[in-house]
Amino acid sequence: MQDKALYVLAQFGEETQNILAGYYDVLYLNGFIGSQTKNIPYHFTLGSRSIDCEEQTINDLEKICSDTPCFEINLAHIGLFDLSVLFICPNMNFELLKLQQCFFPDSGNGYHLWVAHATLLIDEPEAIHEALLIVAQNFKPFKARIESVALYEFFSARFIYECKLRR
Repeated sequence: MQDKALYVLAQFGEETQNILAGYYDVLYLNGFIGSQTKNIPYHFTLGSRSIDCEEQTINDLEKICSDTPCFEINLAHIGLFDLSVLFICPNMNFELLKLQQCFFPDSGNGYHLWVAHATLLIDEPEAIHEALLIVAQNFKPFKARIESVALYEFFSARFIYECKLRR
């Protein structure tokens, strides 16, 4: 069993949620279900923390979100991880990078690997290949809006807390 951890998620507004759900709906109508975590909003995972840091992370959410306005980002690309994860990813912008760094500052070694992405489907490589063709035929870049940051525990998924970004 995988160890539990806390995950900080930058969540999209309702309009963006609906657009991303529409892409998944097209996949579902074509027979794809996948093993991705369902029943949580589409998001960018900003990073993870130890399960022991729940109270501190909630405090961080309240402080950082109260100081951070909502912002837009262009979801412009389709991506893959290891032929098992199909996702939509953004043109990176300063606001998203700054938000991620507020929660997970660079350790000082000058190297920090993080890929902002909104997962559409996790499945076997053959299914991902077929799903990629469908998404590629239907995908059009669009503006998304980050409106909140949430804290979840995985696995299994447990919602803990959500803070709205400043309007």
